[in-house]
Amino acid sequence: MTYRVVFTARARADVLEQFRYLADRSPDAAARWYVGIEKAVAKLSTLPERHPIAQDETNQLGLTLRQMLYGRRPGVFRILFSVEGDTVTLHYVRHSARGPIEP
Repeated sequence: MTYRVVFTARARADVLEQFRYLADRSPDAAARWYVGIEKAVAKLSTLPERHPIAQDETNQLGLTLRQMLYGRRPGVFRILFSVEGDTVTLHYVRHSARGPIEP
């Protein structure tokens, strides 16, 4: 089964915020990061359930969120998403050093 992947406004803003942060320091690194995260997100169109549930956020928000990790230390990002029917919805893209999302 192929899933449709959609970004919430929050998730899209998270990606753009990180891109701009990186672009201020290194435009080449920012471009590589952006292409890489887009490729990673595209992989969610197949078997998104293979990624673990983000337990803290699921408990706090009352929504079953899964997480996919993207990047290498120290720049690992958590892509938090939900799966409903044939749609994968990206809710947040957060640096792994940040704490859990609060309601």
